[in-house]
Amino acid sequence: MKIGLALSGGGVRGMSHVGALKALIENGIRPDLIAGASAGAIIAGLYAYGYEPDEIEAIIKENIFYIIDIDYLQIIRTLLNFHQIKTKGLSGLIKGQRLEKILRYYTENQKIKDSRIPVAISATRVQNGDCFYFVSDKSCLRDESKIKYVDDISICDAIRASIAFPAVFQPKNILYCGEIISLMDGGVVDNIPIRILQKMGADVVIGINLGYNGRMERDIDSFIEIGEQAIAIMSYMVTKKEYSGREQSVYIYNPEIWDISLLQLSAIDECIRKGYEAMKKHIVPIKKKLKI
Repeated sequence: MKIGLALSGGGVRGMSHVGALKALIENGIRPDLIAGASAGAIIAGLYAYGYEPDEIEAIIKENIFYIIDIDYLQIIRTLLNFHQIKTKGLSGLIKGQRLEKILRYYTENQKIKDSRIPVAISATRVQNGDCFYFVSDKSCLRDESKIKYVDDISICDAIRASIAFPAVFQPKNILYCGEIISLMDGGVVDNIPIRILQKMGADVVIGINLGYNGRMERDIDSFIEIGEQAIAIMSYMVTKKEYSGREQSVYIYNPEIWDISLLQLSAIDECIRKGYEAMKKHIVPIKKKLKI
């Protein structure tokens, strides 16, 4: 039986995926395939490359405060020229170049098709909303009207595209079919990449949703939190419709980490701990689902 693990976005809360992976492996459940969107793409990409959860934790902790490269110059230019409608404006507060440099170093600029295990990372084309899946093997996949599969890209570039949260990270430009296209957060089109894992051969998929789960959310007041909530609600509605009690091969849970904001970098250890504890609570039903 092939086990797939789908990791949603969630900003800093995405570090809880590290704790969840630790708990799974400790209990003899090691994913055969992995997929991620946004923050989940970082964990999925690094794990597929070959890093263990403890190593991923160390990499992120060592570099977390270095990766924020705010585009101050473009912010100032935008403020000075905001009245000029056709002036090229600010596409995101954070350039993302430092994060890209770090990811490229730790993955040795390796192509996603050379990953240790099958992996899929979602991203969204800015120009038309197409869903892009960067996959380790697209030979068994066929492009659809709004879905494209790419395997000739580095793990680094795939992750960088997927984490480009609108208005926070600037979009990632890549060359696709002879033209330059812009890509943003994978959570916009597929925040919990379950279906792609099934298409890639997973018999059972464990999905971890770090976003909205139908309950009332208070204290959402910043533009970043509002944007995150919008994506999370869209993802919740789609996931609820597709997987609500009807699909025996899918197990989705939410670790309910509500008290940590999208960019609360000081909460990494807390996120890992909560992710670990939450997964431990779900080990028994997951093993039942896996029949082990």
